[in-house]
Amino acid sequence: MTYRNRVFIYITNGDHLLVFDHVDFPEAGTQVPGGTVEPGEIPEAAALREAREETGLNDFSSPALIARQKMDLEPFGKQEIIDGWFYHLQYDGERKKRWRHAEQTPADGRGQPILFELYWVSLHGEVSLNGADGLYLEQLCERMKCE
Repeated sequence: MTYRNRVFIYITNGDHLLVFDHVDFPEAGTQVPGGTVEPGEIPEAAALREAREETGLNDFSSPALIARQKMDLEPFGKQEIIDGWFYHLQYDGERKKRWRHAEQTPADGRGQPILFELYWVSLHGEVSLNGADGLYLEQLCERMKCE
């Protein structure tokens, strides 16, 4: 069993949430940006770093903590326990419909960039996210006053 600190990032623009799919690994499902908190890094700084690394975007608000939860990922098929921080970031730039971006420093141990297909989904519709990514969507909507 491995243990790690991880951030999950809900990036919004208006009433839309930024999500992505792995181009080369569609079985990974739809996710939100996030990743490992590096040694000596505070989770808030990790949220901003990961948001930039995984999306290629800038112009984010300061991260706002929604929740923190320790989770056993065995139900999601991983032999891992994480201490997860869920953050909300507002993106105030242009909302492109779809784009691709390669994360250059993934923590998957392969040493190869990972290509993501990013897009925005309305928070007013049904949002289906893989794994633990969607655990705090309801709290995000409460924070944003989604109808």
